[in-house]
Amino acid sequence: MRDRGTHAQELELARRYIPAPPFEGLTEKQMSLIMSRGRSLHKWFKAHPLLHNLINSAVIFFIFAADFFSLIVFPRLFLSPHHTNSFPSILVASFLAGCLHSWILYSLSVYSLHEGAAHNIVFAGTGGLSRIAQSLSRNLCRLAGGEPDYYSACHMAHHARFGSEDDSEFLNFIIPRRYWLTFLPLAAFINFSDFLIHRPPSYTRGRLISAAWATVYHGAYIYAVYRLFGGLFCALSMLVFLPHFGFYLDRLRQFTEHNLMPLENKNGARSFGIGFWGIVVGGGPWGQPCHWAHHLVASIPWYQQIVLHRYIAGLLTPRQREQFLIQPLIGFPKMWWQLIRESNRMLRGIDSSILPPQKTVASRMV
Repeated sequence: MRDRGTHAQELELARRYIPAPPFEGLTEKQMSLIMSRGRSLHKWFKAHPLLHNLINSAVIFFIFAADFFSLIVFPRLFLSPHHTNSFPSILVASFLAGCLHSWILYSLSVYSLHEGAAHNIVFAGTGGLSRIAQSLSRNLCRLAGGEPDYYSACHMAHHARFGSEDDSEFLNFIIPRRYWLTFLPLAAFINFSDFLIHRPPSYTRGRLISAAWATVYHGAYIYAVYRLFGGLFCALSMLVFLPHFGFYLDRLRQFTEHNLMPLENKNGARSFGIGFWGIVVGGGPWGQPCHWAHHLVASIPWYQQIVLHRYIAGLLTPRQREQFLIQPLIGFPKMWWQLIRESNRMLRGIDSSILPPQKTVASRMV
């Protein structure tokens, strides 16, 4: 889990942050209505395990079918497997196919890590077949380099000890430099920054297992796309765009979900909704586009989080909607820029001597 050096500094900054205008949290009446709706959704989920399992089976099938389409079928719109293709067409095809493949793997990773590894609600049941399906669902993230055991331990501490010094996934204040360092090449694999959660910083047994799963899966696709579309398309799509696009979205999601929000579960997160930004940054409808709803009722699956999100939105005041939700289209970029600006303002305006010492990246990774 993450070292406490930067964590302690960010925790102190989060405690000192005062939004303007003042923050308007949920009222007791709103919380009562939300909890009542959440309980009814949870009861429905528990009463319909077969339908629940069919929904999630369809999601997994769709993800793998979409991944096959992104690398084997989609590039044929730009390239011919039997003729020499121009460099511009190869560049466009590799960019689009590589980014789409990367996003699909990111979507699978969020789904498997969060719904499978952390909350174990991808498949319901206690029988032998259900246990096999549950094990598979929590390990699918390994195809994208995720490590389910590490993530699960951090994420459950995040729920149980949210916004405290024991929150292993503390996100209520993020020093921008830690975020910017994740844009360096291959930062998903190299420890330029400790601002990541999908894998441990060192090569543990679990991380090596994930590397083996990912190597086999991507190795098969590398061979196929090389034979179909040539070495340049293969190198650009699988070695340049794949390792970066989805990882950048993952870091963008975690940078914005809790940043500069109160240090309490009921008011400490945002929901992007299921519009453009929620689907792209959240990792699909089965990812985390409705993260605040998840924190309010953590026991319901992804499709019920969407239902709860819509219900909550109808209860909010205009000021609360500004705080917890985003405007369509321009709302997400505006929020991102405000987080960068406000975080830097806090860092410039505070006396650094009152903050706990910050360790270097190298020492945090030991």
